[in-house]
Amino acid sequence: MLCNLVQMARVGAVGRACCRVVNRPARRLASLVVITAGCAAVDPDGLQTTGGSTASLTSESSSSGGATGSSSGVVDDTSTGATSTATGSSGPDPLEDTTAADGAPIFDVGIVPDSPADQPAPPTDIDVVITADNAYAFGYGDESMMATYFGGVAAVTAGEIFNCGPGPEQYAVPAQDTAEYLYIVAYGDTATTQGVIGQFRRVSDRPEGAAGEVVYTGDVGWEVCATGVDYNAGDAAPLLEVINEQIELCNQGQTDPETTSVGWVDEIGTAVGALAVGETNETPYVGGAMPGNEFPLVCQAMIDAAAKWMWFNWDPENIVWPAQSPFLYPGGAGNPMHDFMIFRLATEVLPAPPAG
Repeated sequence: MLCNLVQMARVGAVGRACCRVVNRPARRLASLVVITAGCAAVDPDGLQTTGGSTASLTSESSSSGGATGSSSGVVDDTSTGATSTATGSSGPDPLEDTTAADGAPIFDVGIVPDSPADQPAPPTDIDVVITADNAYAFGYGDESMMATYFGGVAAVTAGEIFNCGPGPEQYAVPAQDTAEYLYIVAYGDTATTQGVIGQFRRVSDRPEGAAGEVVYTGDVGWEVCATGVDYNAGDAAPLLEVINEQIELCNQGQTDPETTSVGWVDEIGTAVGALAVGETNETPYVGGAMPGNEFPLVCQAMIDAAAKWMWFNWDPENIVWPAQSPFLYPGGAGNPMHDFMIFRLATEVLPAPPAG
């Protein structure tokens, strides 16, 4: 598009002009050479042409005393045997051109700024809604630690998990805070079902602006680390210091494979565990938890139907959902599920609110 615009602005009515752009790794483009002798294929490495003209372009820049640039172009018209050389240097007008001996204009387009798509989106507030069966805690920070911790929520009744009002909780992550990762710490009881479900989106900084696209639990980008540190729903929530100790161990990935996930795992997982992604929040509950239909619907005024339940699968070879279920407590002594769990999501995957 750049070549076409410059060609129309500078070449005008010159017929059958061919504009060549040589890709270079430097940010400053080499001079654009408009050649009227024909349109031949250009080899970006050797700059060889066939059946027309050859062109050799070079580009240099200096960082001292501000950005400067120079370019030279050599046009060899093999059809006539004539060779012409033209040089041009950047000046106050980055589009100021010179003319080669054969009449082809040569000009420098100057510095090309990054496109808006290359610029990172400015941070915005993040809206969070979560519930869990049975207990969880939310916080955020960077890859190495949770910096802000909201403390624990432990549901005692089913209504405190699923119903509008006492059920899902809502949180706000301010734009000015360091929130490279969102963390959910979760642990269950020793009966029936265990899981976490929620949704996350960026909020516009304009009063009437639309929010960004929602990211749900179970979407691509989630990871889980099973710490093997046993907490039950009736226990006080883990302290922030305990959580950050476990985040460090998860990052190192050197814990006991018999009792932990040995670091962060996604839905693909490893031989010792994987992120378990289950039913959506639109699956009709037939009554009585069973594989593939473990949970009643959560208040859809708070959590959308597209959200999926998550947990940790401690035996992915033998527990294949929905035929078998990692969301159902397996029974037995000790801590067979390897909780508490830490789920995390990098906030860079949250789409920015629409512009305008």
